[in-house]
Amino acid sequence: MVKKIPLIIDADPGVDDALALKMAFGSPMLDIRLLCSVAGNVSIRFTTANALFLTKKYGGDIPVVRGSASPLSRQAVDAASVHGASGIGNYVIPPHDYRLEPGDGIEAMYAALKSAGEKVTLITLGPLTNIAALLAAHPDAPEYIARIYAMIASVDGTGNITPYAEFNAYCDPEALDAVVRAGAEIVFAPMHLGRDAKLSQAEILARGKGSEFGAMLEAIFTGYKDDAAGEGYVAMYDANAVEALLHPDLYDFIRCTSEVNVTDKPGQTFLRPDPAGSFFYLEIKDTAALAEAMLTDLFPG
Repeated sequence: MVKKIPLIIDADPGVDDALALKMAFGSPMLDIRLLCSVAGNVSIRFTTANALFLTKKYGGDIPVVRGSASPLSRQAVDAASVHGASGIGNYVIPPHDYRLEPGDGIEAMYAALKSAGEKVTLITLGPLTNIAALLAAHPDAPEYIARIYAMIASVDGTGNITPYAEFNAYCDPEALDAVVRAGAEIVFAPMHLGRDAKLSQAEILARGKGSEFGAMLEAIFTGYKDDAAGEGYVAMYDANAVEALLHPDLYDFIRCTSEVNVTDKPGQTFLRPDPAGSFFYLEIKDTAALAEAMLTDLFPG
């Protein structure tokens, strides 16, 4: 039997986050110990509600905690114009009795890391506010982290919320800078991969026809307004962080350095190939093979 990978997920759902989370929840490779919300695509109220519902509905008995409500030192921004006011398009979460774990999300992450008995992998799908706060409160935290798979940044200093900054990096550039400086090994799933890995909404719905999740996606997509990948497509930004862990053979892992601007162009990043670099960024080897893997992981069996 293959040993499962102990994992913590940090997320700000978010339409593409919802798809990425469903992929992770369905994988027999992962032992998801905790999911922590963070403000990003929408406010912490909605990202937490979405994370709780999606996790309990499709992930089972995974503890969910509430994370940071605002960036380390900046005014919050969001992407509600893309993801809908609640973060998941026009879908309305039905009444349920799911409950958050009590207490502070940062401390819950630290406790999960320390109690794991082995190093834990992190997947981050939003701004890195929670991770930076974790490292500030507990400088020994990197000792318990195997690797961070982060959907954040761009390779070449371009952006999608500004001409120079990718959204997650722009939301909290100081947090990204702090995590980079802390020395944990980061695998970046940069901005352009989301567009390279786009999926047709029609094909997603065809695969999901007759399933509860497929019906949910129909409502989600009617309120989703991202044209980055072209009309009728979903730019699969966050899914790359998950798929690189599940299917590393579908990516090239390019060793690199990382630069983060926290001054005149906040959130601008450069990931420069360097054999001596401390980090990696991903490039897709075969977009068709990756698309098929994503669809299969969304709707296994």
